[in-house]
Amino acid sequence: MVNPLLIPSFGSAACDLGRTFSNSEILGILVVSTIVIVFLTSVGSLLISALLVGLVVGCTHGAFRMPEDFLSAAAAAAPVVATRV
Repeated sequence: MVNPLLIPSFGSAACDLGRTFSNSEILGILVVSTIVIVFLTSVGSLLISALLVGLVVGCTHGAFRMPEDFLSAAAAAAPVVATRV
């Protein structure tokens, strides 16, 4: 059970130009403004550059990885016990 005294009170709803906005409308306005700000400033290019660098590092790692080395090391480290049920 949640104590009502611990729930923060945000006061009245947002009013602008004589109109009251609901919480979902405020959320929509904030989401749209965030998308516009990200793509109209250098933040968008920074995020895309970081994602591309991460993709290149991941693909390079996958290209040069030797999976048979991993399997042979794991097989040598773990003894095989045969059981019959």
